[in-house]
Amino acid sequence: MSTPEIADNRWEKMRAIWEIIDRLRGESGCPWDRKQTPESVQTYLIEEAHEAAAAIREGQVQEVAEELGDLLFMALFLIHLYEEKELFRLGDVSDLICDKMIRRHPHVFADATAETAQEVRDNWEKIKAGEKAATGKASGEIPRSLPALMRGYRMVSRLSHEDGYRWNDVKSQVEEFARNSTALSKQLMDGVPVSSVTFGKLLLGLVNLARLQGYQAETCLHDCLLSLFAP
Repeated sequence: MSTPEIADNRWEKMRAIWEIIDRLRGESGCPWDRKQTPESVQTYLIEEAHEAAAAIREGQVQEVAEELGDLLFMALFLIHLYEEKELFRLGDVSDLICDKMIRRHPHVFADATAETAQEVRDNWEKIKAGEKAATGKASGEIPRSLPALMRGYRMVSRLSHEDGYRWNDVKSQVEEFARNSTALSKQLMDGVPVSSVTFGKLLLGLVNLARLQGYQAETCLHDCLLSLFAP
């Protein structure tokens, strides 16, 4: 637990980031920073997120701290841009995420129960679906810009809550993967042309099998590449 002194210092350092952004965006600030828009900055946000994730995977603690700083700066920079347009403020962003986290963790902040991580995940999806239905919004679309393995994981995870038996039954999923793998092997050995969709379906099956074992296929592949091709 943080002491009050450390906590106060923490928020002062956050204030310092905001004040730097104020200076950069001011009339006598940086020409490059002054010309930025939310549309131009979102690209850097994605880049910084990938760089932070890479540092975490590689276990480079100092790089993690630096890359998270870059990511935090870009998030605050974006909020600052929207504040300038008087569309929303930092306090609005904070209120929205606090309300959401409290609402979606009733086993912590209310009287619901959830003994396992899977139960937490199931409750999260149910609450999220209820929120969308109450507001008349369609379920949030999974961004097409996500890496394909990550997007596949997200899509299968969502489907597993709607059609749980098919996607969550390990035996049937293993059997289906084995059938598809055998069929693909025969096609390749016989010199039969194979479509990209066929490879894709096999990859999606593997994504789901990894999910059922508690892994994300994107992480599995990254770990494999690091172990095989580490500098």
